[in-house]
Amino acid sequence: MKNLFSAHHQGLKKRQHLSSLLTIGVTTAGLSLGLPAQAIELTLDNSANLWVDQALRAVENNPPLGPTGASRAYGILGTAMYDAWSAYEGTPISTTLGDTLQRPDIENTLENKSLAISYAAHSVLSDLFPSEVASFDALLTDLRSLASNSASIPTATEVGNTVANSLLQFRRQDGSNQLGDDPRGTLGVPYSDTTGYQPVNGPDNIVDITRWTPERVPIDSPDARLQRFLTPQWGNVTPFALSSGSEFRPPAPEPFLLVEGTLNREERTVTLEDGTEVSLVNEDGEVNTDVVNPGFIEQAERLIEVSANLTDEQKLVAEFWEDPSGTPYPPGTWMGFGSFISERDDQTLDEDIQLYFGLGNAVLDAGIATWEAKVFYDYTRPVRAIRELGELGLIGEFDEDLGGFAIESYGGPGLGTVRLLASDFITYQTPGADPSPPFAEFTSGHSAFSASAAEIFKLFTGSDEFGNSVTFAPGASRFEPGLTPTDEVTLFWETFSDASDEAGISRIYGGIHFDDGDLLGRQLGRDVGGKVYDRTLFFINGGVKVPEPTSVLGMLVFGAFGAASMLKGKRGN
Repeated sequence: MKNLFSAHHQGLKKRQHLSSLLTIGVTTAGLSLGLPAQAIELTLDNSANLWVDQALRAVENNPPLGPTGASRAYGILGTAMYDAWSAYEGTPISTTLGDTLQRPDIENTLENKSLAISYAAHSVLSDLFPSEVASFDALLTDLRSLASNSASIPTATEVGNTVANSLLQFRRQDGSNQLGDDPRGTLGVPYSDTTGYQPVNGPDNIVDITRWTPERVPIDSPDARLQRFLTPQWGNVTPFALSSGSEFRPPAPEPFLLVEGTLNREERTVTLEDGTEVSLVNEDGEVNTDVVNPGFIEQAERLIEVSANLTDEQKLVAEFWEDPSGTPYPPGTWMGFGSFISERDDQTLDEDIQLYFGLGNAVLDAGIATWEAKVFYDYTRPVRAIRELGELGLIGEFDEDLGGFAIESYGGPGLGTVRLLASDFITYQTPGADPSPPFAEFTSGHSAFSASAAEIFKLFTGSDEFGNSVTFAPGASRFEPGLTPTDEVTLFWETFSDASDEAGISRIYGGIHFDDGDLLGRQLGRDVGGKVYDRTLFFINGGVKVPEPTSVLGMLVFGAFGAASMLKGKRGN
């Protein structure tokens, strides 16, 4: 059989730019923007794409899961399908059962592989999303109806269910608390926190300006619900490829103070360790940079500048990539891109399986690494930092009419740029919903999820070329319906890197991440993607370590080594 990871990078297929969204994952995530959905054709060769689509829809229907639980589901699905497929191939081995389920060469058929991966997918998705079982049952029935009588259905069923059960048994002990049965969490509540995390701040009691604050939703409604940090335990979840969630932990974000001391918000002073009290501002009204870190203020000022100058295109970038509750979340958008690549390159089932194996585990490990950093640093969101800097008189300029320190920034749906108190700064996110996601800022999950997935796509296809796009009609905005954009806007991604970078900077446009959170999140994602790619090759090549694929030399060497190993098989076939 053809080895996907080597054949693509040798340029055996021509690429072409496609201007329409061809994947359910992407169009589903954009349905509220008026994008048309296009169904995936029901064929055995499309089995992997169909099951990924089922996962995307299941995540949409289970909003409490969040991006962490969603990324884990995608990783489990990709691994389950791969493990079932590996039983029919000569060289690849299962991630949990090794080579113990190996089937004879005569059973290596499209029908058998399709059924085996379908039973595996059905089993893991039913475990993850019990409320969606009817939909999973329907697809399994449809796919079974396509198989001829020659298909070894009982064996394929056993293979699929066996690998799924083995994987689920492993993943139920991975630290995610999927079943809500960890006594350290809230019993009966799936994915409940097992670490005892408690926020340092409250919206009315800011103890440390650099730490995360749970906001009210909506933010300025005094009786509104309060955010809770999503899955603080996630950095401890067992990764697929990483040695631990902290393996690629980035350096610390900007501190607020340059000295050891206690901030006195009312007096706008800092009490040093020796008891000396120092003002945050000098006598001339300028920031006391011996005490206050200019970098902390500058990153906030940069965000305010972006907010004040949002273009229609930037607004739509923020909206398209937002991926809030009710969507497949950021990792799901990239899983959906897999179907686009499958159709663009006319991939076989064998190729689709290997793609989703890498892609699912890339977003899984990216989520783990990102949440490890988020909890470790517990860093403030821009909306709270800017509001507090305004209260302290450290940003903007004093406005007598407004009675405080004012800035110019986005004023709300349809209002454009307005002059307002820094303490009233708002983000460009879904109106009335979370002003920022319910977890710490550093680093950006969007940036890491996207960069890790883009890395897999680049290594998988041997090229950075993507060629996808989405077009918005005038007035198609979700946040400013009927107003934005004034003219048709097309977001075109020539490369995977373009799409990944745009996903990252969308969080700047939305006002919910600082530059460092985005850029270091991108680097984190690239590091994770490379490590996951290496690990997938290990299993695909039968447990044989291959040359470093992230280097040009490594890719060229693997082009010969990998193809030979896959074609040879384990029994000389």
